[in-house]
Amino acid sequence: MDDISIGPPPDPPTNEAQEAADAQAGKRMALGAIIISFFLFLGKISGYAKSMLIAGWFGGARIAQADAYNSAYNVIVYAMYTNMEKILRPAYLPQFIRELRAGGEQQAWRLLSAILNLELIFLVAITALLEVFAPQVIRLLWSRLASEPENFATAVLLLRTMAPATLFLSLSLMPELTLHAYKRFALPAFGEFAFRTMLVIGMVVGVLWIWRPDNPRAILGAALGVVLGASMRLITMVPGLWSKFRYYRFLLNPRDVSGAATVFSLMPPVLVGMIASALRSVADSIYADRIGEGMYTCLTFGRQMGDSSLQILPLAVSFVVYPFLSEWAARGEKDRLADALVGMTRVMAFIFVPISVGLMFLARPIITIMFEHGELTPERAGLSALALFCYAPGLLFFALEGSINKWFFALQDTKTPNYWGAAMAGLHVLIGYVGVMVLYRNGQIGGAGALAAVSLALTVSKSLKVVVLYGLIRRQIGRIDYGKALSFAGRLGLATAAMGLTVYFIGNALEAPLLGWTPPFMAQKLRSLALFGAVGLGGGVVFLVVAALTRIEELAMVGGFVIRKVRGRLGR
Repeated sequence: MDDISIGPPPDPPTNEAQEAADAQAGKRMALGAIIISFFLFLGKISGYAKSMLIAGWFGGARIAQADAYNSAYNVIVYAMYTNMEKILRPAYLPQFIRELRAGGEQQAWRLLSAILNLELIFLVAITALLEVFAPQVIRLLWSRLASEPENFATAVLLLRTMAPATLFLSLSLMPELTLHAYKRFALPAFGEFAFRTMLVIGMVVGVLWIWRPDNPRAILGAALGVVLGASMRLITMVPGLWSKFRYYRFLLNPRDVSGAATVFSLMPPVLVGMIASALRSVADSIYADRIGEGMYTCLTFGRQMGDSSLQILPLAVSFVVYPFLSEWAARGEKDRLADALVGMTRVMAFIFVPISVGLMFLARPIITIMFEHGELTPERAGLSALALFCYAPGLLFFALEGSINKWFFALQDTKTPNYWGAAMAGLHVLIGYVGVMVLYRNGQIGGAGALAAVSLALTVSKSLKVVVLYGLIRRQIGRIDYGKALSFAGRLGLATAAMGLTVYFIGNALEAPLLGWTPPFMAQKLRSLALFGAVGLGGGVVFLVVAALTRIEELAMVGGFVIRKVRGRLGR
């Protein structure tokens, strides 16, 4: 399967080769999604390790340092990367594919060169501004953190240490998107895994051997890991395009480049969506800062566990389908777009509806297993579990959002998803404001209620956005069989309801016996593991049995794939 290998990308296919490739599109997308999911899963393990180390080393008396690190990393460094991705992926990737088909490598790489050069100049300027104005940024965004001199100094040092990662991480986007345009998925996925892994390695080396855990500035080890990980992500992308770099040109004037005007015309709506998304993240950090010390870290832990499954399969699917969708849209094949949307939605629903129910029932034991150790107290673990419980109902909509956006972007419509996203981000900020700045400040709800309001703001706003986008995309794609869709939804609802009842009864039956079971070592984690295993296994089995009895096709599809792979291995 040369379309997912790590070597240099192939030349554009001929018409005959394209027809043969279209016939294998489903297989190629499935294989690409599996490869990406594999590396994303490994990277996710590294992400868990990072959060567990932060909780163990900085979850107690130094929780303010954890807040400073999480705020600078999530709201500035990683937010810059995600927002740049939101700008470049919808505007650049479809146009690169069109230029490649219309004029070959030279024409497509002229577009790449112009965009890359401008991006580099912008990122160098942003990095320099962060280095110079770090104190002002901290004071502007996190007033409580800045009010304590020692914590303020640590936060400024953390931001300045991590600032170069903004350049390296965001710069890795252009080679990643270009490889995706060539339908090369393995190397970008490996780059993401290398980023996550080097981040943890750098943190461990920095905290344990450079600064030592008892050093007041040991948190700088975590910042060092971010810089090393971001650098590794960029470095690992380069070999996949090495043979094509002869087409690179030092171009700074986009007016002289074919397709550049189209790319830039698609960017303003994306910028609106990006700014709205950034305001959402900033607002959450500000609201958590107003609630109290450690609240942002609790919010981060809860969100991370909710995002854990989203950042594997849905992310992989959205990456893999996008270049195919862009080609089909360019050729006007609307029925392909409709069939792909229905198939994607059904698979995501089959996976994430039961996961959402499971996370709601098992939020507390999951947080206990992952984070309740070292300096993270049971009280803060409970707050993290509350955040996870509030995020869980929106899991399916979070999973669908990244993919449904790609249908609009493939059609070169960046206005609809981004303007609606901006409107829903405003709703998000409003819900958080009412919960924290009105109800909490006036004493009508406590800190836990305010944290729940901030968490629910995301669930409500994102879910509503996805519902609206599904209604609007119908006008731009082929026919959808709504009868089959409703039949699937009813059968899935029945299987999920049966699972929910099973989880509820097993949890109630085991809660009292497990509370009385107090082995001498790691009693709380062992109880949570036992509860998670029993409830999760029982609910999962019931869900699969009911899904089989009601003939949900996605079960047979997944099961058949696994059986074929196992037989293939045994045959060898």
